Amino acid sequence: MNAKLIALTLAALPAPALADVTLYGELKVGMGRNTITNGATSNGVQDNISLLGVKGSEIIKPGLKALWQIESRVHIDSDNSADTLASRESFFGLDGGKLGMIRIGYLDNALNDLYRVDQWQYAANVSKSTGSGNSVQNTGVNGLAVFTNPGSTMKNALRYDSASFYGFSGNLGYSFGENNNSGSPAIKRASDILSFGVNYAHGPYFVGYGFQQEANPLAGQNYLTTPDATAAVQTGGNIERARIHYAELGYQDEKLFLGLGYQLAQGYDWTDTLSGDSKSNFGSASTPLSAAQAKLKTRQAALSAAYTLGAYTPKISYAKGWDQSANGERQMNSGYRQFVVGVDYQLSKRTRSGLSYGRMSMDANARTAVMQGKTTLATTAMTVSHRF
Repeated sequence: MNAKLIALTLAALPAPALADVTLYGELKVGMGRNTITNGATSNGVQDNISLLGVKGSEIIKPGLKALWQIESRVHIDSDNSADTLASRESFFGLDGGKLGMIRIGYLDNALNDLYRVDQWQYAANVSKSTGSGNSVQNTGVNGLAVFTNPGSTMKNALRYDSASFYGFSGNLGYSFGENNNSGSPAIKRASDILSFGVNYAHGPYFVGYGFQQEANPLAGQNYLTTPDATAAVQTGGNIERARIHYAELGYQDEKLFLGLGYQLAQGYDWTDTLSGDSKSNFGSASTPLSAAQAKLKTRQAALSAAYTLGAYTPKISYAKGWDQSANGERQMNSGYRQFVVGVDYQLSKRTRSGLSYGRMSMDANARTAVMQGKTTLATTAMTVSHRF
């Protein structure tokens, strides 16, 4: 009787009084084998960035609604006690229809909206240990994570997204005090981040551009330390900013996908999400420099293709990073090359399995190379995913 009364009460409420709430998620797991030159081989179960989220909206008045989202990272292959609520994009916002949408919270940057060339399901990527200059770990190169590293989520952020006009749309975001720290020496300026993007779509064709700038890289790290040298954070007036320009274009219909991306950056090493994350340094032991202070410049490009034949989708990607330059001087043999091949099989509308193989070659002078020698990393993986 009470259930019927509740149902009748809800039915009698006007539409604006009802909130739309959706529970969603994706479970992604696999079995993989990772190898590395002069390094340990690892085999086992891999969590390929599973997630759980809840989102909703409520009509405030015609043409204006409130919206929110809480999304969390979930590890399903190990102890998940360290996973926290809202560890992925989470926000509160207002959507004004043709006036656009404004949100506040933990928000994706403009780069993270792009990177459609990375069509793979994988665990992580190559990383350099902070404890040893010669320690490199491969946790999955069957995806373009080096290429897409700067695609991140901004803390303490405010972002505006325009409505789409004749296929064009844009976004502008700002992160207040990203990477901020109150340690010693005192940080005179937080590492604020500016993010900007513009996109165009016409039928199956798409093109996009994303820009990001870090105002004061390394502001969140008191010191950048390796076994060879220590680089202090930037605290004075001569602050070198870190910048990224990214552009991509492509074609996607129900069967065919083609995508091309190009990235130009200053102040980011190959494994950086934010400038300096990789804990590398530049210069001699007496005058060490961070990637931003050395004006480290990188150029990368990636090309991907896929074609669906019934339930099967064969895929291939190729990425290349050219030699870096520091303070205008080319760093010889500091680039990389990577390819990934594989095939997906659609088991059902929401469940997909796949096989993939990725191989990356790091040149001898890349800071992710082992013992300053050319380093090859490879990953073979079987994956499965389910969306709900």
